[in-house]
Amino acid sequence: MTTYSTSKHTISIVEDARAFATLEQEWNDLYHDSLLVTPFQSWAWLYSWWEAYGKRYELQLITVRNGEGHLIGILPLMLGRGRGFRRLLFVGTGASDYLDVLARKGWEAEVAEAGARAMGQIGAWQVVDLHQLRPASAAWDIFERWTGPKIRVYQDSCPMIDARPWDELLMSFKRKMRYDVRRALRRAQKDGVHCEQATPENAEQAVLRWIALHQEGWRGRTIDPTHLTREFEFHLEAAARRMIASGLGGVYEFRRDGEVIASHLLIFGSDFIGEYLWGATQEALERYQVSSLTIHNGINVALKRNCSCLDLLRGEEPYKLRWASKVVASHRAILGRSRVPWTPYAAYYVLRSRAKQYVNSDEAPSWINDAVDRSRVVRRKVKRYANEEHRPRWVDAAINRLKER
Repeated sequence: MTTYSTSKHTISIVEDARAFATLEQEWNDLYHDSLLVTPFQSWAWLYSWWEAYGKRYELQLITVRNGEGHLIGILPLMLGRGRGFRRLLFVGTGASDYLDVLARKGWEAEVAEAGARAMGQIGAWQVVDLHQLRPASAAWDIFERWTGPKIRVYQDSCPMIDARPWDELLMSFKRKMRYDVRRALRRAQKDGVHCEQATPENAEQAVLRWIALHQEGWRGRTIDPTHLTREFEFHLEAAARRMIASGLGGVYEFRRDGEVIASHLLIFGSDFIGEYLWGATQEALERYQVSSLTIHNGINVALKRNCSCLDLLRGEEPYKLRWASKVVASHRAILGRSRVPWTPYAAYYVLRSRAKQYVNSDEAPSWINDAVDRSRVVRRKVKRYANEEHRPRWVDAAINRLKER
């Protein structure tokens, strides 16, 4: 562990997983005193992620302490190689719907200042790529203070449902949707389907059933291949158990005649509730509108916890958009020390982001369609010229045209 002090702070760069593990108690205290965090910044979630995926990366977790040694901030970072670049990323990148730094209430500005300075002290990286930042993320303070090249790039859309009494919520939708939802709930009620939250004592088995039902529910349909890996399962098993034990999450099971036919994980923050994943048997998918069952339960839980909305998290699946009261964008912040490696890297992701935004649009401009077709070629050339000081003129010209759009 590398440690150095300034006139105000002590900053450490944690590089060992054992030191990461020993931070649990302090981390939890900091988490509960940070205003902008979500459960994806909890120790339970991120340490479980590191146990599953950490062997691919180098831990570079930055801690910031005040003059009295009190932990006031954490930047959970790691070094990895991707797209031909050495990148500084958040721990949890990929499986986490929201990522951020942790900053104790009242210390946000000092954590941002110390964090930006500490990132500059970490060697070997070419770009910093901070994924899945919400509009109010604490990491944007670091972005604003960064003096090198930087850019903000759209990454995902997160549909959210206003938490209102159920009948009032349904009245905001069209008649056909109201009819379909009510019919699905009546059918489930008639069949004796009821929802139970797993207790900490039976959480382990409930988590295993939830993961199995998720895979079964997507059988025969397009599913993210990473959801079928052992690493993904290991992370979810560990994270869900730890989050349930610490009150940051709950597995809710829909039972009929003693059998679990559907299940979903809800994660809890101080003013946050999100539905991470759901699963169901094939028979339940055919007989019930399972999304109506899970959203009905999610809204009821949100109301009990005095949350203003149910966050369906990233993804524009049709069922999410049908329910959504609003859609909030998350972005990635791409920072660099030098424009030489940063420019092609940032240009590639700007292009990719714009293609993603237009991919389902009939109004996509021709240059977007052409760019999508050439994306693999662009990626190879970006890699080739990433570390060269003398790139061909056409590369710089293409980047300049992109910035002008």
